[in-house]
Amino acid sequence: MNENIIDERIAKLFDGGSFKKFTPAKSNGFITGAGLINGREVMASFIDPVNQSESLFKGMSDHLDLLEKALERKTPVILIMDMPAQHKNVDKSPFPKDPIKLLADKRGVGRSYFLHSKLSGKIPQIAVVLNKLGASLTFMVTLCDAAVMTPEAGMSVGRPDIVEKMLGRKVDYSELGGPEMHYNVSGSIDYLAKNESEAFEWTRKYLDNMPGAFKKNPSSAEYDENKIKNVIPHNSNFAFDVQEVIKGIVDSGSFFELRKGFAAELITGFGRVEGRLVGIIANNSCARGGLFFPETCKKSSRFISICDSFGIPLVFLADDAGFMVGPDVEKAGIIKEGSHLFSAIANSSVPRLSVVLRRDYTAGVYAMAGPGFDPESFIALPEAVISIYGKSVAEKLSAEERDESFNAARKEMISGADDTHKLLEMGILDELVEIENLRSRIFKFLNKVADKTVPSSKPVLLV
Repeated sequence: MNENIIDERIAKLFDGGSFKKFTPAKSNGFITGAGLINGREVMASFIDPVNQSESLFKGMSDHLDLLEKALERKTPVILIMDMPAQHKNVDKSPFPKDPIKLLADKRGVGRSYFLHSKLSGKIPQIAVVLNKLGASLTFMVTLCDAAVMTPEAGMSVGRPDIVEKMLGRKVDYSELGGPEMHYNVSGSIDYLAKNESEAFEWTRKYLDNMPGAFKKNPSSAEYDENKIKNVIPHNSNFAFDVQEVIKGIVDSGSFFELRKGFAAELITGFGRVEGRLVGIIANNSCARGGLFFPETCKKSSRFISICDSFGIPLVFLADDAGFMVGPDVEKAGIIKEGSHLFSAIANSSVPRLSVVLRRDYTAGVYAMAGPGFDPESFIALPEAVISIYGKSVAEKLSAEERDESFNAARKEMISGADDTHKLLEMGILDELVEIENLRSRIFKFLNKVADKTVPSSKPVLLV
């Protein structure tokens, strides 16, 4: 790694020649500054990978100065997380230099956590992780709204050698803090890039989806109207790729998915419809049947929080079989996480549109912002089913002969659920929409709420 690595990274991330450094030519561990990304001012703090200092504390003040400037100027922040040269030795002592100052100084590591927390929801914060991080640096990453890693990256509170000494067993780093683990299991990162260049390109695209981006409403609003036809099977036992529905709604190439590897039964991401920005939450029956698990609820809660903080309206595309049951999910806190999700929806101030694509069962109706949660509208495709149970579950629950009142209740539930026109007459549904008209209906919603959509500036939920 050569001395020009920071300049090379600046060139990849920022518009040409726009970045100006705040820090002196010789860094103490952090190099900070500001520049333009697609015409928008953004600040960045780079950990210097060639710095020879044995203590990160010496450069911490530069990093804190940048965060304070960002808070004052309401400027987005990017962290480029590497490891200084002296810290890359796996056999280095677990005891850091300047331990008391690092831990307890008013301008120490704790202050960075405080400032990142204060910035949450007020400005976008993105972390780009390019190396294996430990202990104090890891929390900076997860205090950001979004994070991306490369294959060489990782993060864990304790190094493998420390874990072995503390717990008495060897652990592989990929299991402890590898990027695939954080992408697929912990859900701590939003994207796993192939390399550094792709990580920076992902970061630029993320910022393009934040309000205040230079190109707020791109002029190109092309889309493929044929993508949405014949995608959804009528039989609820058949899975389908809801990505195809999303592609048939949003402008071509505009969908930007977050946390794809985590809780894949729910898709979350940003898109544009006729240039207007929208947050999309969609059940994905191709993964675990589109059911809600504790981690599904966490993923949805966080995305709702991001959209609420930055004033991005939400569209829910429901095709869910409700909440998973059983001892495993109960132990994992599905009641608590489900309640947390309901609270996130209820306390969000951005307008919401709830659309039933095919099925919406049990508490899944609430988890997808249905009636009672003040959606702008609760609409459905004509063949949709809204019910406490689907037919297959109802049949399992009534396999044995029961009394007349039991059978009557079962019949009422199934017949009512199958008839969306009846639900429309009852005032439960606001509208029935053919699938080929769904894009225009969503655009109508976005136009209607354009003046009502303002950032809440609430901290982003750290789930």
